[in-house]
Amino acid sequence: SSASTPLFDTPTTPHPGGPAAQEKSKKEMEQLEREKMQFLVSNFTEDQLDRYAMYRRAAFPKATIKRIMQNITGATSVGQNVIIAMSGIAKVFAGEVVEMALEDMANDGEAGQPIRPKHLREAVRKLRTKGFMPKVRRERPF
Repeated sequence: SSASTPLFDTPTTPHPGGPAAQEKSKKEMEQLEREKMQFLVSNFTEDQLDRYAMYRRAAFPKATIKRIMQNITGATSVGQNVIIAMSGIAKVFAGEVVEMALEDMANDGEAGQPIRPKHLREAVRKLRTKGFMPKVRRERPF
């Protein structure tokens, strides 16, 4: 029966008020998200604001991402949208690694010091054990 089927809000699901109401609801949600973000940023410390500004400006070079994707997939061409998406995913992943490294440093009483390679390696190890990363199997030639 359709009464027991959950209603999912997908692009193909008809909205009760029609497309106009769905668009209005979407705009209201976007406005709410913007307001939440403004509130969050307005309460940042100066240090947090500097880090956030650096995060917003940072990006992986698109040419490098494209070359890596071509090497991995063997494809001769990779779509621009795919490159942009993968660059964003890589940025989020790098942020997760840095965040985990900073948490570990704080727990070890090393807060305020520069992140060193050992902190990043430990963060990657922890993320891998939590399932955030696939296990890499290196091919052995012999």
